[in-house]
Amino acid sequence: MVAIKAARLGRGSMNSLTCPRCRKNSYSSYDASFLACPYCGFKFSKKYGAEKRLEERTKQEIPFTFFHREENFEASTLDVSEKGLSVEIFGKPLVTVSDIVGFSIRDNQIKAKVRWIVKLQYKSRMGLQKLN
Repeated sequence: MVAIKAARLGRGSMNSLTCPRCRKNSYSSYDASFLACPYCGFKFSKKYGAEKRLEERTKQEIPFTFFHREENFEASTLDVSEKGLSVEIFGKPLVTVSDIVGFSIRDNQIKAKVRWIVKLQYKSRMGLQKLN
């Protein structure tokens, strides 16, 4: 597991992260980002530990409408990989981990399994595993 120490630097909060591979410290203010260790390049995050995806993520913001349980939500992709994507949804849809969701992005129909959810004050972020 990743060792974490919080420190106050000016107005924001920075987290000291110990790399699981080389054991050197780096800093990040956002706990869910997968960043490469500046010393050895190992990808990990404060919140989730080591990067588990084998394929590369591409940062790509594509707006779309997320329709779930008779409700429409404005949404946008954050990043996309061959087998999954992470999305940001404005609002708080009643979605749980392991739910199967379907939606359209541009002309592509996507069916996916919810792998993780982070609920923020006015929006939610989800990691989705593509099923089609």
